[in-house]
Amino acid sequence: MKTLLINPDTPTLYGIGGQCAFPLGLGYIAAVLEGRHDVRVIDVGAERLNNDSLRKSISEVNPEIVGITSDTITFQRSIEIAEIVKQIDKNIIVAIGGAHSNVLPAYPLKYDYFDISVYGEGERTAVELWDRIEKGESYEGIKGIVFRGRDGITINPKRELMANQDDLPFPARHLFPMNKYSAEDYLHVSPVYAISTSRGCPFSCAFCSNNVVFGKKYRFRTSENVVNEIELLINKYNCRGIYFREDLFTVNEKRVMALCDEIRKRGLDFDWECESRVNTINEEMLTTMKRAGCKLIWFGVESGSQRVLDDLNKQITLSQIREAYRLCQRVGIKAGASFIIGVPGETIDDVQNTIALAEELKPEFAWFNIFTGYPTSPLYEYVKKNKLYEKEINHGILIVKTNEFDRRKLGKIQRYADRKVNGYMKRLFRQAFLEVKRGTLTRQKVMRGVRYLLGR
Repeated sequence: MKTLLINPDTPTLYGIGGQCAFPLGLGYIAAVLEGRHDVRVIDVGAERLNNDSLRKSISEVNPEIVGITSDTITFQRSIEIAEIVKQIDKNIIVAIGGAHSNVLPAYPLKYDYFDISVYGEGERTAVELWDRIEKGESYEGIKGIVFRGRDGITINPKRELMANQDDLPFPARHLFPMNKYSAEDYLHVSPVYAISTSRGCPFSCAFCSNNVVFGKKYRFRTSENVVNEIELLINKYNCRGIYFREDLFTVNEKRVMALCDEIRKRGLDFDWECESRVNTINEEMLTTMKRAGCKLIWFGVESGSQRVLDDLNKQITLSQIREAYRLCQRVGIKAGASFIIGVPGETIDDVQNTIALAEELKPEFAWFNIFTGYPTSPLYEYVKKNKLYEKEINHGILIVKTNEFDRRKLGKIQRYADRKVNGYMKRLFRQAFLEVKRGTLTRQKVMRGVRYLLGR
C-alpha cells in the first residue's frame, strides 16, 4: 500500500538557530512499515517546503494513506497539512500520531481532515492498522487507535508496552534527508545524529507528561544492539557525534557501564551527549562515560529553590545538584542545565535563587524555560482546575499567570537570565555562523533574533 509519512515543520522559538532534529518516532514507524508497504517520507521542516511545494510533493507520491506525526506545538501545522492532503484527494486516509495524540487521543478527530488517531507506542499499532486498511477490514479491536466510524468516534483500548526493545528495527533513516539533520552546536563536531536506547521513566515530575506515552517502567535495548546502530551511523552516514535522546540515560548504572564497555571494546571513536538526573550519577559512572567518549550531559535542574523543586516533585536536592556539577567538572565532562521559571507559587526570590544557582554551576549552556502548561501533566491539570492561566492557545497549551508574574514579565526575566548566564550575544553570533555555514540564514530569522534581544 502506497504510504506517505510526514513530519511537520516546527516554529523557531529563538529566531536565529534552532536545530532540525531527526524525527525518531517517525523513523521507527517507517522502519516497521517498510517491507510490508511502499513507504515514502516528507520532512517539511528539513526540506523547507512551502505549501505549494508540499502539495506538489504529496501529489507526486499519490499515497493511499498519509501518516502525520505531531506534538502540541506543531498540531496546528498538522491540521493545515492534513487539509492539503484531503484537498488533493478526499479518499486518502489520514492518520495522526505523536505526542499530541498520546495525551489527547480523541482530540485530533475534532477535525474532519483526520480519519484515525494513533496513541501509545505506535510501531505494532501501525503494522496492524496498515494491514487492516490494505485488506479493507474493520478497525474494531485494533489497540491504540481512535477512529471515526458510522456510529461516531470510537476509542479503542491502549496497546500494551513493548517489553523487548531489541525487537524494534533501527529507524529507516535511508528514507529521510539525513544531510539536513545535525546538532553540532554543543558537541562541536558534525554531523551529530540522535538515537534512543531506552523508553520509560520511573520518576514523576509534576510538569512532565512523558509517562503517558512510554510509562514508568524503564525498558532498554541491549548494549550490542545500541552499538550496532552507532556503527551503522558511523559507517553509512559518517557520524562523528551521538545525542542519546531519551528521558533518562543514566537511571540504570549497570546498563550504562555495559554500553560504555561495548563502545570501547569495538574501538569506536565518536563524541556523545545524553540527558540525566543529578541523583542518578556517581564518579565511577562518569569516569567510564568519559572514557567512552561522553563530552556533555544535560541535567534538568529546574530551580534554585528547594521548595519549588519539591512542588515540582523533582525528588532532588540543591546539594545533589551542586555535587553532580562538581563531579562532572572533576571528571572532565561538560554539563548543561535546564531551568523552569514562572511555576505556580514561585516568587521573585525563588527566580533570583535560580539565576544565582545557574551562575554558580557555570553550565555549558543554560536553558531558562518559561513554564507553559502542556496536556496532561499533573501541574497542567492543577493550573487548569484552578484557572491559573492567562489564556489557552494552540489546542490546549496554557499560558500561565501567577500572583507574581505574567507572561510579559517572565519574558523580560528570561532574557535577563539568558544574557547573564550564557552571554547570549556570543551564543547568538555562533548560531548565526552555523546558519551561514549551512546556507539557511534568512532575513526573517535575523529579525526574529533581533526582536528577541530587544524584548519585543
